[in-house]
Amino acid sequence: MSTTAQGPDQALMADLNHEITRHARLLHVLKTSMATLVPEGLDAAAFGLLITLVRGGPRRQGELAETCMLDPSTVSRYVAQLARAGYVERRPDPVDGRAVHLVASDAGEQVAHEIARRRLMVISEALSGWTPEDLGQFVVLMRRLNDDLDAFRPHVIATISGSPATEPAPPQADTPDRLPDPRTPDLENA
Repeated sequence: MSTTAQGPDQALMADLNHEITRHARLLHVLKTSMATLVPEGLDAAAFGLLITLVRGGPRRQGELAETCMLDPSTVSRYVAQLARAGYVERRPDPVDGRAVHLVASDAGEQVAHEIARRRLMVISEALSGWTPEDLGQFVVLMRRLNDDLDAFRPHVIATISGSPATEPAPPQADTPDRLPDPRTPDLENA
């Protein structure tokens, strides 16, 4: 990508913006199609939480909200649905007995793995013409894009309102107060 004194080439950034928007729409179509796998009475979005618990292990509800980048009240509603369906259990925190850890049940693990398997099957079929080198390069660049966008989140409001971001976003790799992202391409909530 070419860079000028003002930053990245604006035509390239416009093309990237278009492709990111198109990608978001296509993910929405994929998620809507995958929602047919979700049992009656559950929000399809709740399964992103379940998949995160299966992949990342037990955690407190607040940690789950932070990891999934969702509002705590939304997470509370989804967790209640998953618990009623028998996919999530509440257990005492082994360190602080007053707190509760959310844990995927055996049934929750089964359904999460099945949804992840089917999603991976769709993505694998759609990208079957890609070479392993193309896939590897794309994973590296997509991870970099996601990391940079995630690191920039604190500056979004200032940028939208026209105020320049005064500090560059800190790198995320070695930040001790952030939980590691437990999602993998086959087990993330897109």
